[in-house]
Amino acid sequence: MNRFGFLIHPLGMQDVVRYAPNARGKREALVSKILEWMPPYQASLVTGVRSKAVDTPIEGHFITVPMLPRQFLEKDRDWVFEKVLRGALLAQSCGAQIVGLGGYTSMVGEAGKAIAERLDVGVTSGNSYTVVAAMEATLAAARAMDLDLTRSNVAVVGATGAIGAVCSRLLSRQVARLSLVARSRSRLQTLAEKIHAEGRCAVSIDNDLERGIREADVIVTATASGGSIIRADSLKPGVVICDVALPHDVCREVARTRPDVLVVEGGVIEVPGEVEFNFDFGYPARHSLACMAETMILALEGRFEDYSLGRGLSLEKVQEISRLAQRHGFRTAGLRANDEAVTSDKIEEVKSRIKDHRRGLSVIR
Repeated sequence: MNRFGFLIHPLGMQDVVRYAPNARGKREALVSKILEWMPPYQASLVTGVRSKAVDTPIEGHFITVPMLPRQFLEKDRDWVFEKVLRGALLAQSCGAQIVGLGGYTSMVGEAGKAIAERLDVGVTSGNSYTVVAAMEATLAAARAMDLDLTRSNVAVVGATGAIGAVCSRLLSRQVARLSLVARSRSRLQTLAEKIHAEGRCAVSIDNDLERGIREADVIVTATASGGSIIRADSLKPGVVICDVALPHDVCREVARTRPDVLVVEGGVIEVPGEVEFNFDFGYPARHSLACMAETMILALEGRFEDYSLGRGLSLEKVQEISRLAQRHGFRTAGLRANDEAVTSDKIEEVKSRIKDHRRGLSVIR
């Protein structure tokens, strides 16, 4: 039996209430303080993952690191590192031969490298398969909206991050114009130079989020900002957005006030077998995030090694994990947004709103 562990954490108060209903109505400041005192703990046993290619049985443990995103960003780095390390060591003590770092735990300790140095088993962030899932969702959404990427202006928000940088490089091979958006201008310049050397698409860089996305036909966003940075009034009609970030970068108000915009999530995967996660993280049965799926794939392969770590992902590993996912029967779970499937009716509604805009009719805001 091959075994894996995967670190999770609440993305917001809604998650805390889902797992601990007595937290309902409590102030976030109080809940945050309580979470600071709590040690990592075993949340569930994952069973039933079955590859279509091999008979290797696997099982795993979800390990909760009780911290909200804001705590990862604002608390003392050493304190955060030690808490994540305790979670990873707990996964190892549960028998995990490879440990996945989910959510903001993958940002800790040189993007996972320092955690891996303290463990005796393999460690991955799952970011390579997240790139694969994000690209598949983006391309599928663009096709659904009849967008020709070879004539489109595409923006990547969080372009210098591990996921954003590889998405940018892959997109540059298919699009007309690429706008790279992130905080560090020097890192943006370095990435732009690499893309110029690899392809022929026009590339621009921007530190200003609203300016960088205002003319985009397609946006891929993958920041660790804490969520809700892309607002309704920053978007042109008809834009397709693939939101890879958790918490999501796109404000909830976009779904309510911009019926002429299509938002999809990047990274939801259908897992093969009669999977029992024994844990409710808001997705349908037998569906997981791509980062979780990467950890399972490596366990099925018996690849108990460090994989997607550090701030620079390898294109070769992205391509390899894509092949391995197909081999074992993992696949992107269609288009989803706001915890539900994006139906053909929804897509037709967005197209209709765009036509209304072009005819000069108002769009509800």
